[in-house]
Amino acid sequence: MDRLQFTNLPTPISFFEKYASNKIYIKRDDLTDFSLGGNKARKLEYFMADALNNNCDCLVTYGGHQSNHNRITAAAASKYGMKIVLILSKTDEEINKNGNYFFYSLYDAEIVWTETDKVPQTIDSTLSKLIKRGYNPYFIQGGGHGNLGTHAYRVAYEEILKQEVTNNIKYDYIFLASGTGTTQAGLEVGVMANSSHTKIAGISVARNKTRGTDVIYESMKDYCEHQNIEMKINKQDIWFDDSYVGKGYADIYSDITDTIKYVAKKSAIILDPVYTGKAFYGMLNTVKQKNIRDKNILFIHTGGIPLIFTHAEAFERK
Repeated sequence: MDRLQFTNLPTPISFFEKYASNKIYIKRDDLTDFSLGGNKARKLEYFMADALNNNCDCLVTYGGHQSNHNRITAAAASKYGMKIVLILSKTDEEINKNGNYFFYSLYDAEIVWTETDKVPQTIDSTLSKLIKRGYNPYFIQGGGHGNLGTHAYRVAYEEILKQEVTNNIKYDYIFLASGTGTTQAGLEVGVMANSSHTKIAGISVARNKTRGTDVIYESMKDYCEHQNIEMKINKQDIWFDDSYVGKGYADIYSDITDTIKYVAKKSAIILDPVYTGKAFYGMLNTVKQKNIRDKNILFIHTGGIPLIFTHAEAFERK
């Protein structure tokens, strides 16, 4: 698959600490560098190549008003001289213009607001209007979902394999924040295709176990069919844990903020409270609950740094 290279790869792996006899490492995909980095930057390299190969001059995508994916998509469009249109879900909450939302203005994004139950219709009408205005738009699913997004993290897993050889270490587990599913799907395909024994553990940030597992499995299946790869994994083998979602997406409870403070004070690595903070807390708790011992554990820091500023008030609770 064609790819534009605008990220800073390979991202480094840092030793974090020894925890319950396990060695914990962090892969710094927050340092992909592009517009404050994150896992979405890897995916946009492939989407941008596809858009330019199809002579598109406008990117359109969908997400929440504080979407990491939207930030990176807007940055990519700006860098390559394309118009950017962001379709955002309306919210009853007051719009926080800090965090990712600030970047939408920085990159001169055109904003289209939509009711959550009218997203498909809004996408269709927005694309039609852009065509009438003379644009050749390219639509990217929310979160960078799709085969290109899955492929980006299959390649990322192969990057990890090379780092294992360089650092003379084998990772028994890889933990990550799992949202729209393609990051975990790509890692799962990478493990499967390389006959690795590493276990991928997705900590859900929003979806329930059934829905999340289905999406990851279907993403893998679609990608493998497209790439002519034999599916050698059963749905029940996918580790997608919804125990740490709390009340839902962006529910920030004290265990998350405590974990973020702990990691920051120990390593100066900053997690965010919506994705990586929740997942890191889930990882540490899982290690204790499952009595995992004497293993090498890799946590993938998928970025999301602007969100810590959006939710700064959560850290002031007594």
